Amino acid sequence: MANRAVRGVTPILPDNMTRRRSHSTQGYALVEVLAAMAIVVLIGTLAFLAFGNQDRRRLDADAAAVALLLQEARMRALEAGRPIEIVLSARDRVLDVGGRQFAFDPAIGIAPARAALILKPSGNSEGLELVLTRDTAQKTVTLDWLTGQVVIQ
Repeated sequence: MANRAVRGVTPILPDNMTRRRSHSTQGYALVEVLAAMAIVVLIGTLAFLAFGNQDRRRLDADAAAVALLLQEARMRALEAGRPIEIVLSARDRVLDVGGRQFAFDPAIGIAPARAALILKPSGNSEGLELVLTRDTAQKTVTLDWLTGQVVIQ
């Protein structure tokens, strides 16, 4: 009985429930435009982070590869009990570590221009500070003269 409509009584509803749109909507709402712009900005930011810093990544990769090669040479010298020669030629863009060579990317600057040292079985050497540069980025790979520890800065 509560569901029956009483004749002559009109229900009182808020205005927004009783009004109907008499015209069709055209265009986009402001919220829709802002949401689309936010998505485009998010995708652009992710693309820049993924692809925009390739030079820095290449420099980091070369510095890590050089450090790994020097650490490996230190371990080989300790295991074999014999010294390993390290020769750097910036002109040829090659680092030769006991017969194993690393070729640098042509876009990377190398300092010093030339270096030659012996890594002794005890781990010590004359030391090496290798500076790699690309555009404004710089990495330094240091071979400690006393301990033979390799550090990237």
